[in-house]
Amino acid sequence: MIIWLILLFFKNEVFLLVKLFIVTVILVLLVALKMPRKRTRHELLATIQFALLMNFVTDLYLDLKYKLYWYFDKEQIEWLYLVVVLGEIAVLVIIFNYFPLKSNAIKKFLYILGWTCILVLLELYAVYIRVLHYGEWNIIYSAVVYFISMYILYFVLDYTADRRETQ
Repeated sequence: MIIWLILLFFKNEVFLLVKLFIVTVILVLLVALKMPRKRTRHELLATIQFALLMNFVTDLYLDLKYKLYWYFDKEQIEWLYLVVVLGEIAVLVIIFNYFPLKSNAIKKFLYILGWTCILVLLELYAVYIRVLHYGEWNIIYSAVVYFISMYILYFVLDYTADRRETQ
């Protein structure tokens, strides 16, 4: 009986954490939609589209070919993955809206390093609530990939940045 109660609590705890995850994604989306814009829609759209493409290709390759990690259940498609994607879009809008393009290299490095740490913590939370599952993957790989990806996306943002005010 006690084991059954513990299992029931643990299942309910994970269910509540998934609900909290969905509410968090909704709140982050609202913040992303309501915050003052420092970048043009074109800059954000190009950067986020590139980020999503890079993410989907990486996820498919590392999941299907190498089975390093996967979302939700391996055997079925989960519609809750759309919540993950919406959360990713919202976080990317916040990151790149405030990216210090005109700052020095050290400030850019620290900004990317700070957001890499935040993204690693968000990933650990996703693992904890069983949205993301590790095979042969570990969090150190994620930290390195996030850091490199953020620099790639910085170059995309810099390339698409509106240069009208300097002409």
